[in-house]
Amino acid sequence: MDFIPTLILFLLTFTVIIAVHEFGHYLTARLLGMKVLEFAFGFPPRIAAIRHAGIDYSINAIPFGGFVRILGQDDFSVHQAGEGEPGSFTSKPWWAQAIVLAAGVTMNMVLALIVLTIAYSTGTTASTGVVRVINVAPDSPAQKAGIQVGDVVRSIDGKPITRSNDLVSYVKSQARLNPDKEVTLEIERNGTPVTVKAVPRAEPPEGEGPLGIRLDEVQGAVAVPLPEAFGQAVALSGQVVVQFAELPGQLLAARTSTGGPTVGGPIEIFRITGQVAQSGIPTFLKLVGVLSVNLAVLNIVPFPGLDGGRLFFVLLRGIFRVRLSPTAEAAIHAVGFVLLLLLLVVVSIADLRRVVGG
Repeated sequence: MDFIPTLILFLLTFTVIIAVHEFGHYLTARLLGMKVLEFAFGFPPRIAAIRHAGIDYSINAIPFGGFVRILGQDDFSVHQAGEGEPGSFTSKPWWAQAIVLAAGVTMNMVLALIVLTIAYSTGTTASTGVVRVINVAPDSPAQKAGIQVGDVVRSIDGKPITRSNDLVSYVKSQARLNPDKEVTLEIERNGTPVTVKAVPRAEPPEGEGPLGIRLDEVQGAVAVPLPEAFGQAVALSGQVVVQFAELPGQLLAARTSTGGPTVGGPIEIFRITGQVAQSGIPTFLKLVGVLSVNLAVLNIVPFPGLDGGRLFFVLLRGIFRVRLSPTAEAAIHAVGFVLLLLLLVVVSIADLRRVVGG
């Protein structure tokens, strides 16, 4: 896609995801009797606003995301406006405050499940269950067995293969538990079934697996019934959560190795948005769902300046009866916010280096 259409789509995507997040805070705050001051699209300076029932619904000049202002909820103030008033955030029980803080994350998960279910039920690009050989290493067990590039692996030792990970896991376990034992692969070559036997290596050369093949899962437009689509949406959301949880350990491990996970910031997401948008609406919805889950998980992390950090202090006061001074809490949130901005800068620099080939 061209730069301008991609930029518009990128901004709209994040504005919708963040607006849904903020709507969770807005809705629960109103239901629990808190006074909402403003529901804003974008960030100031303000362009226009409509006031209804004492709430400003505003459109701002910086078209990225949005925010909700609730009376008595300001992380960076020592003395909260409206403190002691019946409709203020701080006047409500700790559990009500916790519900409002967690509602944004909840709404992002709901959005993710909805758009992912739509994507899977209308035919998103996904694995077709066909696993194809895309490389055979010289002098490997696979080459000696006669496996060729383009072969489709149907089963191994009678176990059907529909994902590359299934084959990789099985072969590695066999090489470790039963060294020197042959495995039997049923493959399909140009529509013709072929049976081959090979002995997986327990200690393959660096960069090669036990058999010495690289696999690819053939992708295609796959539409499934609504219940199955919802199940796949839940499964993908769970995978994103697990990957996010494993990320800190992977990044630490990458410090002592040549490889590591790629962490993308706004520039990388912008680039991916342009690519995915060309693959059709279902695939784009899949990206929206994944981004929404990422925002939910990131926000629930108990880090100062995020919803999770605010929730942590609320639970600390409500359950454990431990309360920091307003000055200390405001300072912690301010430091956390600065660190988040620094992280955004670092990730963005990494994105630029990838773009220019650094």
